[in-house]
Amino acid sequence: MPRFGEDLRNVTLIAGSAVVGLAATAALFASGSARVHEIRVAPVVEVRVDRAAPIVVEAPTVITAGAERLYGEVVTTSGAVLEGFLRWDRNEGSWADLLDASKMDGRSTQTGVRFGHIDRIEVLGSGHAAVVMRSGDVAELAGHSTDLGSGMRRLVVESLDGASHELSWSDLDEVRFRSAPEDARTTEQRLHGRVTTRDGHEFVGFVTWDIDEIHGSDVLDGEVDGRDVAVPFGAIASIERRGPSGAEVILHDGETLHMLGTNDVDSRNSGITVSDPGLGQVRVEWRDFDSVDFFPADDLPHRGTFEHTGRVEGTVVGSSGDSWRGAITWDLDEAFGWEILNGHLDDAEFFVEFGQVRSIERVESGSRVTLRDGRTFLLTDSQDVDRGNRGVRVEGEDGERVVRWADFRELRIDT
Repeated sequence: MPRFGEDLRNVTLIAGSAVVGLAATAALFASGSARVHEIRVAPVVEVRVDRAAPIVVEAPTVITAGAERLYGEVVTTSGAVLEGFLRWDRNEGSWADLLDASKMDGRSTQTGVRFGHIDRIEVLGSGHAAVVMRSGDVAELAGHSTDLGSGMRRLVVESLDGASHELSWSDLDEVRFRSAPEDARTTEQRLHGRVTTRDGHEFVGFVTWDIDEIHGSDVLDGEVDGRDVAVPFGAIASIERRGPSGAEVILHDGETLHMLGTNDVDSRNSGITVSDPGLGQVRVEWRDFDSVDFFPADDLPHRGTFEHTGRVEGTVVGSSGDSWRGAITWDLDEAFGWEILNGHLDDAEFFVEFGQVRSIERVESGSRVTLRDGRTFLLTDSQDVDRGNRGVRVEGEDGERVVRWADFRELRIDT
């Protein structure tokens, strides 16, 4: 890197060149004659300051069985079969993660299903697929984001021999999910921790950062004191938002980094999600994010954690006190335990799996949703949980009826 004295000489040369040029030009115009004056200008010396070398942080390598990670067989359009751990569309890698999609029911209704419930995905075209559940139910789904269809960012298959294969949607014929073999080992761990919002809500589960990074080897990029820095998530203990354009990153060794300058740590961040096995998924935007603390899960959810879910059954209680029991279709749309209830809790967006819901009670501003584990959330700002709800269909022994939202009080789902 040039020293200060070298920079000073360079600046002097540049200034001298300018003076010579100005003097020669003045002499030419002052002479008033046709004589041509030869002008020689000193060469301009470029001053260049090399950027400091980037800071690279290392994380320890940990080998695990990867019970929480997606695993299966991928059949390609050429007939090849690839088996191994799967990373779906870059941001899904555990059984608790949500496959985001839309129903092909004429209304393009947003839905989703957690990977732990899926038996296989059969590609039907450039934008849709048949998703066969472990319960035997089949849903034809289309891409709502980039999870299904030609917009899928890629599917990575990590074979047990260490080989890695990247596939696009057009390469896929069928994906068959199954648990990893007992002797399987991996160096990739799904990120897990506690996300806290600016409103003070806390959510624990598998964390996806910037809708992109999901593993300990994935890297948080930024700048520290003008130097590029790359930090693997496996080395990070916590991240705290510092306004719209930066974050304080604390490493496991105690070092603190004040990072800025990239979409990983400023307002360009696409959001942080938490996949909670006992709930579904929660999404928090950067402006609403406060902090995340990373730590291992006490009990890793494996594929068997996700029960086979069929029709939702329960009892609907009307505002008059009358009740009806039978198979339930919520909002005239969601009928199975793997389907998703949408809503918002202050600054967090909820995607609640119906199979995890014990009851839904209508309140003035939305719905009080109680989970099987006893947690309760007041959700608003969604057709599923407010006055936009189209009604609750009950199919029982005495026939079928639709209870309008205005006449609805509570749904109690059978355990």
